Amino acid sequence: MALLDVSQVSVRFGGLQALDEVSVDVAAGHVTGLIGPNGAGKTTLFNVITGLQAPTTGRVLVDGEDVTLAKPHQRARKGIGRTFQRLETFGTLSARDNILVAAEMRRGWSREKFNANTLTDEVIEQVGLEGVAGERVDSLPTGTARLVEVARALATKPRVLLLDEPSSGLNESETSSLGTLLRELAGEGIAVLLVEHDMSFVMGTCEQIHVLDFGRIIAVGSPSEVQASPDVRAAYLGGEQEQVAADEAPSLVVVAQRDKASPILIDTEAPPALALRDVHAAYGAIEVIHGLDLVVPTGQVFALLGPNGAGKSSTLKVASGQLEPTSGTVEIHGRDITGTSADTLARNGVCLVPEGRGIFPNLTVTENLRMATYTGVSLKSVLDRAFERFPRLKERRKQVAGTLSGGEQQMLSMARALATDPKVLLLDELSMGLAPLIVEELYDVVKRIAADDVSILIVEQFAHEVLGVADVAAIMLHGRVEFSGAPAEVGPALDRAYLGGSIAD
Repeated sequence: MALLDVSQVSVRFGGLQALDEVSVDVAAGHVTGLIGPNGAGKTTLFNVITGLQAPTTGRVLVDGEDVTLAKPHQRARKGIGRTFQRLETFGTLSARDNILVAAEMRRGWSREKFNANTLTDEVIEQVGLEGVAGERVDSLPTGTARLVEVARALATKPRVLLLDEPSSGLNESETSSLGTLLRELAGEGIAVLLVEHDMSFVMGTCEQIHVLDFGRIIAVGSPSEVQASPDVRAAYLGGEQEQVAADEAPSLVVVAQRDKASPILIDTEAPPALALRDVHAAYGAIEVIHGLDLVVPTGQVFALLGPNGAGKSSTLKVASGQLEPTSGTVEIHGRDITGTSADTLARNGVCLVPEGRGIFPNLTVTENLRMATYTGVSLKSVLDRAFERFPRLKERRKQVAGTLSGGEQQMLSMARALATDPKVLLLDELSMGLAPLIVEELYDVVKRIAADDVSILIVEQFAHEVLGVADVAAIMLHGRVEFSGAPAEVGPALDRAYLGGSIAD
């Protein structure tokens, strides 16, 4: 019997089916992976297991005991420990004191006779935090703070350990050490359930992997079995790639070259609309983009692809002025705009359609579109442009935006952006959460936009969908462009990038 048995769990948030009869088993002595695209339901499942979210249906058993109705602290006492995708540490305490809190709590409720200080020191040594034990956690790099959170969970002496994106912010050496630690913990009899976006880490650490997509388990198996699954590839990459004709125009040249990367090819007759040159960017002390070179030709569609956590959305934030690079330059039509504010760029033709759409849900369609008049464009002009491209919005113009379907909300977000007549359009995860027919319709719109000499940089996880409209494509991994070229060249490398964590065979 599995130490942790999640059986037929469903969760519904209003009209959204977040989990649909999900079953996951985690055996003692094993590291089990839980992977899936953004929005698949992974964190929701963690919350159900730990008691932070009540399931609509289904059961959670720990060592054969039903804990479905137990409160979070009761489950912790049954042996469930976890970390969080968003750091949950005591920032003003030292790393050691964060861990000591958990050790003392364990001693208090368990009535076990052990020295909490001794246990704390053992855990610090086990995780490799001796050098920062006395430092305040809020002064530590994010990756190190995540290790503190892992250590704190271990100090509760869990039988089941749930880790939500534990390698985020770690360098390659730290990630390797974490993988070794997890395997050692499993060797001691702990059942480990790992949610992680770093596929090379998952495939090298886990013995069995469950794959979630749209709230359903679509595959269970060994790393090699999961990597070979057509359903898993479709979940990460979209449907089967349409035949993409490779352009063979003689004016293709190399404009950027990185180690181990293929050249980025562009039409020399089209000047760059957007260029990021040797860009580094960070959130606090954690660098997320490492020397990025990227060129978007005028009037073309550039598809930036890559798995979760690759740095794609951060690249769009740099290009739109929301994240200032720590070094390198950003150019728009040859002009250096590094450090220019997001609102200034928006007024000068650079427009971002963010992941999650960014509409005002309590305003009507017309009121949302009215927001685009800040650039001086008349409301009539904004509405005419929006309704010409998206006739369905005209039918919904008096409807509150929050009641629109997901596809209609995405149309509204794009219509509002296009109403400002942008020269560079940045699209983040256009297809997320949408039905294939709606995605196809939106990409038809992207084709028409590009035909109007709008330069488009589009970030997309369902890569095969966007390759059908892209002129140039690149694969981003670990904050760098690792492979780039014509869509037909990029397509074959996608499976290895998404499900193996590297471009190399």
